[in-house]
Amino acid sequence: MHEKIHYSQLAIMVYMVQSGIIIFALPRIVAEAFGMNGWLGIMGLSVLVLVNLYFIILVYKKGAGRSVFTIVEASLPKFVYYPLYIFMITTFGLLAVLVAKNYVMRIQLTMFPDVKPNYFLVYFLLLILFFLSKGIYNMSKITVVFFFSTVWLLFLLFILIPEFSFTRLTTFFFQGATDPIGKGIEAYTSFLGYELTLFLIPYVQKDGNFGKAIVFGHLFTTFVYTVTCFMTMGFFSFNQLKNILYPTHTILKFMQTPLIERIENFVFAFILLKVIVTVAFYYWAALEVSQSMLKSVNKKWLIALMFLGSFLVGAVLDVQREINELFTIITIPQIIFAFSFPLLLLCLLWLNKRKERMNTEIA
Repeated sequence: MHEKIHYSQLAIMVYMVQSGIIIFALPRIVAEAFGMNGWLGIMGLSVLVLVNLYFIILVYKKGAGRSVFTIVEASLPKFVYYPLYIFMITTFGLLAVLVAKNYVMRIQLTMFPDVKPNYFLVYFLLLILFFLSKGIYNMSKITVVFFFSTVWLLFLLFILIPEFSFTRLTTFFFQGATDPIGKGIEAYTSFLGYELTLFLIPYVQKDGNFGKAIVFGHLFTTFVYTVTCFMTMGFFSFNQLKNILYPTHTILKFMQTPLIERIENFVFAFILLKVIVTVAFYYWAALEVSQSMLKSVNKKWLIALMFLGSFLVGAVLDVQREINELFTIITIPQIIFAFSFPLLLLCLLWLNKRKERMNTEIA
């Protein structure tokens, strides 16, 4: 009998998958999306995610802990759910490799400008492959270790307190937004990753804490994002913030400690642990879908094909702008999927229950 993921591990997994390298650009994104005091917009986006999480929790309760694949395959024919599976495999794999390539590009530009980023991508994917090979239960345990290895980074914001000024926040709210829709969607993508909890349902403890765990994990992400944006907006003026590509990274350059001179490079090394978790769990979800779709194919072949295909896509992209554009193209359908897939599962569960009730009455 396999062990089950504890609800505390699940909460940490949600936070670790959601948060990542986007936090370096998030203050600028919310400033462009919501304007002055845009950090408040993070809370509004968080509420939208909570609505989505409510649907996921309903799937868990109505489905009695059944796998999403069991629910789908019991109600829909193959010609309907196979395209859905292909969409999930493709988007999960592409999101994983784009997050990985984005990180290695930043590492290459920041610390190793003479090394080709694709070399880093190969090493990074090999590291992910090793992480993925441990299985979901060991992955959850390693994620907890990574969490306690990185959560202390939040306390670095205390170094900014002497430079923080409430006057930079201004008394105006949500004025001066330059792209509310486009940048608002981009800010929302910083929360993506919570939809992967649907695939974790069969692996978690059936103790009734599934909903509490994913909500708490998401709320902690919201707290980290809100505090980071709030402190950044009190450090830079509003106009400065809109003109700095990576405000959080720029702030790190101002931080000085008695022990570490280049603290931004030190932080980048620890952010790697968060990125590993995000990328690995997207690959894991893609692998779960692949195994459900191609049950007769060996798991090792599926992993090899998945990593090779995603690497070829990542290797072609050498310009940050191209990566960002493709990421935007993929994340919009992913947001739609995150909302619609739980609703589809709820409809299928309702139809199955209705069919069972009718069969009972006839019998």
